[in-house]
Amino acid sequence: MTQVRTIESVPFASDLAAALADPGVDAMRVAEDFFGLADLFKENARLGRALTDPARTTADKQALAAQAFSPHITSATMSVINVVVAHHWRHPADVTDALEVLGILGVLNAAGAHDDLDLVREELFQVRYFLAHNREVRVRLSDKAKGNSHERGDIATALFGSRVSAWTMRLVRRAVGRSNHGRLLHNLRRYAQWAATMQDRLFVTVATASPMSQAQVERLRDILTKRYGVTVDLAISVDPDIIGGFRLRAGMTAIDASLASRLSAARDAIAS
Repeated sequence: MTQVRTIESVPFASDLAAALADPGVDAMRVAEDFFGLADLFKENARLGRALTDPARTTADKQALAAQAFSPHITSATMSVINVVVAHHWRHPADVTDALEVLGILGVLNAAGAHDDLDLVREELFQVRYFLAHNREVRVRLSDKAKGNSHERGDIATALFGSRVSAWTMRLVRRAVGRSNHGRLLHNLRRYAQWAATMQDRLFVTVATASPMSQAQVERLRDILTKRYGVTVDLAISVDPDIIGGFRLRAGMTAIDASLASRLSAARDAIAS
C-alpha cells in the first residue's frame, strides 16, 4: 500500500488519519459520512448553532452529537466528530467546510489504500484541464441556477464517469455540487494538490502559450525539486491567451511571467 501522510495544515486531518488507521475501517464509508454531515449542517443552521454554541460544555455538545449522529455513522467518524464539536468555532458555517474537507481527505485515503493516489491526481488534472478549455461545460456544471447539486453531479458523471476511477468521480461530483462560478477549477486543483501532499510530493501546474519540449519539462522539474526539496509532479497545459512566457502555481506560490500579463500592466500604466 502507498504510504500516505497527514496534511498537517488541514484542521482535524490528524484526527481523521488516526480514525482511519484502526483495523477494518472503510475509508469511503467514513468519507460518505462526512459528506452527509456537511450537507446536513448546511441545511440545518439550528443544529450547527447548537453544536458550536460556546455557552454549552464540550460534554453537552458531544452528547448532542452522539444522540443525533451515532445511529447513522461509523464509530470512526464519530470519534472525529467528538473532536470537531469540542473545537471553538467563531462561525457555525465554518463547520460545514471542515466536514466537507474531511470527506475529500477520506476519499483520497481510500484511493491511497489501493495504491491509486497517482491515478486520482492525474485524473483530477485531466478533468480540470478539460473544463478549463470548455467554458460552456464548466459554467453548466458550476452554475447553481442551472440545477441542484445532484442534477449537476449527474451531468458530470455522464461526462466523466466512464473515463475516471470511482474515487475521482466522487471528488468531481462534490466539487461540482459545492462550487460557485470561478471555484470549480480551484477546488479540483486543491484536491489534486492534497493528493500530492499526502505522498510527500509537490503538485505544480504550469500554463504556457505553446507546448514545452521534454528537455524544458525536465529542466523545470529539476529547478523546482532543488528549490522545494521534494519530488515535483508537473501538470502542464497550453493556453494560447498567455501569448508568451508562463504561469506557474506551486502550493501557495503563484508566478505570472506571461507576456499577456506584462502587456496588461503596460496598458494600465499608459492609461494612468
